[in-house]
Amino acid sequence: MGFIEGLILSFVAGWLNSYLYRKYLRRRNKDWIVFLAIIFLSALWTIEILIYFEILDMRWLNFLPWVNIPLIDKGSYFLWNSFIVFGLDYRITQQPGMEIIACFLLISYLFWYYFGSKLGKVFHGYRPYQQGHYLIFRPMKKIIKDRKKELEDSK
Repeated sequence: MGFIEGLILSFVAGWLNSYLYRKYLRRRNKDWIVFLAIIFLSALWTIEILIYFEILDMRWLNFLPWVNIPLIDKGSYFLWNSFIVFGLDYRITQQPGMEIIACFLLISYLFWYYFGSKLGKVFHGYRPYQQGHYLIFRPMKKIIKDRKKELEDSK
């Protein structure tokens, strides 16, 4: 995965983490959202750093006819050319000063994860009893059944 794919993946993981937190984990332990964030971001950073320093060799993807990762700077080439696996090769090569940009991109995964988490909380609701904005897409019969069930459970 490239840097742009990592940003997208961080956003989606934050979104899913907010859903899991509201739906399943909040009742048990409030620290799960932080724990899942640390686990996910640590794994993503580790994988991308290993690819960038060419400890994980991504040249095995050259068996695909549309992928052509060069012999020199193969890790950085793979990360800078996001979506190379999908056939989009921008042919961006490593140049002086791009390491600083790579560090900022890796750090920005944290902010994209946070943004996805906050937007997911708006969509799913902050508390277990809140429905969030996804209520717009739910059928009305389901809402009425849920309310009747809650009333019966409270009696």
